[in-house]
Parts: sequence; C-alpha cells; structure tokens
Amino acid sequence: MKRHLVPVLVVDDLPSFRRAVAGVIAVADGFELAGEAASGEEALGFLRDHPVGVVLMDVNMPGMGGLEAARQIRCRHPEVVVVLLSVDNTEDLPREAMVMGALYRHKDRFGPDELEALWDDGGHAVF
Repeated sequence: MKRHLVPVLVVDDLPSFRRAVAGVIAVADGFELAGEAASGEEALGFLRDHPVGVVLMDVNMPGMGGLEAARQIRCRHPEVVVVLLSVDNTEDLPREAMVMGALYRHKDRFGPDELEALWDDGGHAVF
C-alpha cells in the first residue's frame, strides 16, 4: 500500500520563517506542504476548506496568536496535530499551551527529524 503524504499547514507572521519551515517539510519523509498562513485567523480559514494532518504554528503573532488559534483548531479539528513553535523555552510558555493538547518545539531546533518524530511518537495511522 502506498503511503499518502501528511499535509502540513505552516502558520507564522514572518514569510522568511514560513519559507524555512516549508524547506523542512520538503526534506522530511512522508510530509507535504498543504499551505501557509500569516495569522491564526488565516489558519482557521484554511482549515475550513483543506484537510491537514499537522499544523506548525508560531506562538506569537499579531491578531489571533498561536495559543488561541491552537485552542480553536483542537476544538474544531481534534484529529489535527498542532505543534506550537517559539523561541521561548517550554517553561516560559503559558501553562494553557501544554494542557490544550498542542505540542511544543523550539524554533531553533526544529528540523526534518523533529517533524518525523512528532508524527511517529503520536502513534498516528497512515494519513
């Protein structure tokens, strides 16, 4: 059986970081870029029309930030894996970031191996 690629949405207000994460997705085994969004609002709009398996999202963005967007995504699309990306350390994030079912990774250390491990560790079926 041929494995389908896991579609990934990248959400960050900085185009340069979205491009960098798109590059990570391009070289990670089993994933494809589904789309990009510059805000939490854009991400929610994208998810209304496009199925994704993973959302990689910045915590700090203008408008609806990553925490509120992650909360809404987890409520509306519980099957989607939400990964919050930030330059902050885990202990500096608000407590609700950890209890809403989102995962967290440091931006400086995020690469293809991290993406593959996040999916594998989550025990997700083939998408």
